[in-house]
Amino acid sequence: MTAPTQAIVDSVLGRRQAESERKRERILEAAQACLGELGYARATVTEIARRAGVSNGLLYQFFRNKEDLVERVLEETLRDWVREMVPREYESAPAALEGMFRRSVEFCRTHPLLPALIRDDPELQLARLQSTGRDRIQPHRDLVASILEQGIADGAFRENLDVQATADVVCQLQSDYSGRAYRNDARFPDDPRIINAVVGLIRAAVGTIGD
Repeated sequence: MTAPTQAIVDSVLGRRQAESERKRERILEAAQACLGELGYARATVTEIARRAGVSNGLLYQFFRNKEDLVERVLEETLRDWVREMVPREYESAPAALEGMFRRSVEFCRTHPLLPALIRDDPELQLARLQSTGRDRIQPHRDLVASILEQGIADGAFRENLDVQATADVVCQLQSDYSGRAYRNDARFPDDPRIINAVVGLIRAAVGTIGD
């Protein structure tokens, strides 16, 4: 095959791959919207395919079944959740620690997919979330630990802070109150006053002396 012919073939294959990826993304977006609006039981493959503008057969070329599609949607959602928690470049260590906590809770409060899934079958769906997010636990702790270490180096946090233990506590608090936000359980509210109190406790624990 000559170089020009190979270039044409590569170009065609590249366009096909890009179009295939766009279709896959449309399916994931449609699935996320359906699951958020309808919950797991009522979000059928047929409805998801219809909203994505593809056939059921094409959907099954990308995903084995509904279970597989839901797993992929949860992975995408957790990825978006993680992106929300990543410190901004302009944030000091105290601001990054507080921002991570607040953005995590807000994401869970405002993202319709999570409470919709939990409503259908709390035990099953919580198991899904925990299973999908298990591999992110240590990286989360490591990220918090890096913020704490930066704060100590900057003089914003107290020098004798136990970084690893504190990171574990902060992660647990963040997980618990984020969970409250997406469960939307009146018995365990994520009231702004409570969130402010938790943030205050964290700041006091790390010895924040200013931004």
